[in-house]
Parts: sequence; structure tokens; C-alpha cells
Amino acid sequence: MIWLVVQSFRKDVDILGDPWGLPQSPSFAGYVKAFETTPLPQYFLNSVLVTLAVVLISVACCAGAGYAFSRLRFTGSNLVFLVFIGVLVVPAPVLLLPVFLISKDLGILDSYIGLIGPYAAGVLPIGVYLMKTHFDTLPDSYAEAAEIDRATAWQTFRLIMLPLIRPAAATVAVLAFMSAWNEYIYALVAIRSTELFTLPIGVADLAAKKFIYGYAPVFAAMVLTAIPVYLAFLLAQRSFMSSLALGGGVKG
Repeated sequence: MIWLVVQSFRKDVDILGDPWGLPQSPSFAGYVKAFETTPLPQYFLNSVLVTLAVVLISVACCAGAGYAFSRLRFTGSNLVFLVFIGVLVVPAPVLLLPVFLISKDLGILDSYIGLIGPYAAGVLPIGVYLMKTHFDTLPDSYAEAAEIDRATAWQTFRLIMLPLIRPAAATVAVLAFMSAWNEYIYALVAIRSTELFTLPIGVADLAAKKFIYGYAPVFAAMVLTAIPVYLAFLLAQRSFMSSLALGGGVKG
């Protein structure tokens, strides 16, 4: 990342002469040219819309499913949960063709929904596992106290249990954000309209034209694409680390 930032402030002649050198006279020409030659604002807006939708859907679905697997026992719940976990061992490229064919049959290719649906589904296995693990750590006394107060299952989940697993929710949000923001392969085959390109596709398109527009704009676009990911992780770092430590309660 540091190397990309350094190169983004250099001129093409300097980059080609010494790819590992420092900028002798830092310039924003690469950033200016990146915006002049590529509709980066539109790509950025597309990525933001898709990513925010994926984050919201992923957190909501994973929290509900994790709570159901942890607290609402039903026939076959263990088997269904094992199926969720089993998907984790399936390589992502293996799922590319089936997901593409399903999206084609549903008529959602080349649309926001065509990206949001598969991206959110891809977060479900690890997200449900994290949520269930955290719900399992919460003492049964919380739910029992809510039951004594005649709270419904929905009220217990929304008002009592959900606020206690905020570290897990933050972790799922970060994972969903990074997955959707950086995804390239599926977007490459599912999107044809240039006005729907996300940042990874737009930057790749700019990189393919580096011999026309130069290297500096490519590096500048890469830096602008990576900044939101770093900011998202920094903002949720404490919750992310708490989630890894299984914070949120001690089973008693």
C-alpha cells in the first residue's frame, strides 16, 4: 500500500526509469488524470450502493440465523448448520458458474441485485458461524429473565440478545464490506454495462489502458480504492478484535 501511494505521486517517466524510487517532485497529476480519463465517481457510487446493501443484508440475515441456530432449536437444526459450515470448504471459483446460471435464470444479471444477492449469500456461512458462536456464549439467564417478563422471541432477540453481540455484528459487517468492495471475478462476468461497473472493474479497465493514459493514474485509482477498506477496518478494529476473542458474555 505504501508503495502504491508513493508511486501515485510520481510521473510516468520517473516510474519507468526507477520503479522503486521516491518522488523527486510530488505531483497530483496522476489523480487528476485518473478522474479525467475514468468515471471514478460513478464507479465509487456503484461500489458504495452495492457494499452498503450487502453489509445490511448480511448482518441482518446472519444475526437472525445465528440466533435461531443457537437459541431456537428445531428439527434438523444441527444438520442445516453443518451445511452452512460445509460451504466454507468449497472453493469460490467452483461456485462461480452455478451462481452465474442461477442469476441468469432469475434475470438479475447486469444489475445491482445481480451483485448484491450473490455477495450477501457469500458472507452467510462465516457470518452465521460467528453469530451462533457469540450467541452461544451468552448466559441463559438473559433469555430466561426476558421470558419471565413475557417478552416474545422477537423482543428477546432484538432488545436483549442482539445488543450483546455487537462485536460479532461489527466483524460480519467488516467481512461483508471487504468482500463486496474488493470482489472482482464475479462482477467481471455478471456486469456488462459500463455505468454499473464497480471500482475493481473500473480500475482494472484503467490498468488495461495504462499504455494510453500512463501508470500514475492507475496507481492513484488503486490508492483511492484501498482507502475505504483501511478506514472500515480501523473504525471497527476494537469490535473486530473483541469478536475474535469471543467477547460478549461468559457462559454461566
